Amino acid sequence: MKVTLFNSILGTAAATVCLLGVTAPQANAGQLHNGWNYAIDSFNDGVQNGNTVGAGSTYEMYGMAVKEDTQSNSIFVAINANLPITGARSGGAADGHIGWGDLIFNFSGQNAQTASASGNLFGIRFTEDSDSGVSSVGVYDNVTLKNVTSTNSGFNNLTHHRNTVNNLGGSASMGDLAYNDSYFAGQITGTHKVLNSIKTGNLLGGINLINDFTGLGLDFGNFSAMGSHTFGFSFDKSLMPVGEFVAHLFAECANDGVALLGEFAVASVPGDGDVSVPEPSSMLGLLALGLTFAGSRSRKKGQAIAVEG
Repeated sequence: MKVTLFNSILGTAAATVCLLGVTAPQANAGQLHNGWNYAIDSFNDGVQNGNTVGAGSTYEMYGMAVKEDTQSNSIFVAINANLPITGARSGGAADGHIGWGDLIFNFSGQNAQTASASGNLFGIRFTEDSDSGVSSVGVYDNVTLKNVTSTNSGFNNLTHHRNTVNNLGGSASMGDLAYNDSYFAGQITGTHKVLNSIKTGNLLGGINLINDFTGLGLDFGNFSAMGSHTFGFSFDKSLMPVGEFVAHLFAECANDGVALLGEFAVASVPGDGDVSVPEPSSMLGLLALGLTFAGSRSRKKGQAIAVEG
């Protein structure tokens, strides 16, 4: 079965996120559907101009999904949001533009800040219209992170975002994690603390942008996630490790974001009885790495990402 990372060690926590927007029905969040693993975010926590959340906000983020396809040896990522992949013009940003931060994959069992300090992250710059510290679109390892909200008229920290959302009548969350989950330690309070962009990294390989997911089984509508834009990309699965991960993504202003819990498995090879998909060992592997994340609600996420072929 698929393991709930960072959420299920010590019981229940607040279900509100500072940077991300999770307002989808909790029963639907983090489920497997048509071979895709979905993290459904709040539908009313993407803040615009300090006075708007929800469908009317350019920065509303509805969800993210990941699919592992062993037939093509590819990982697929899809994002559903009101913010297009090219971002949006904003007079509040230093360059007049607010775009997407980079997608971060964390296999380390450490919180994001600790893993960043040791360069123990993977990251994907998926658009050239961003303030990423790496020059090329693609997949990176040895990633460290930086904050770019200071030049994008953004939030100082996740609590700042959560409080603003609450004042506007919304409900902030972080997809599969709460905004104050200890995975985000160091980003919950303070000034310009949200780690939403790659600072440094080593390029491993490219990505293939996807605008049309026809035939791939993607269905955000199953979760009533109906953002204005659905876009994504694929990359060779050999560029990522095998195992459990947290993936997180923010807008450059941290007006919204999402975190997804998942696992990339070793794929069965047709005709080879010696290679199989391992059974996850619940939380034991993560605990062995010293995970002590507490404070997120315990929630079963369903089965492991389907292996096709």
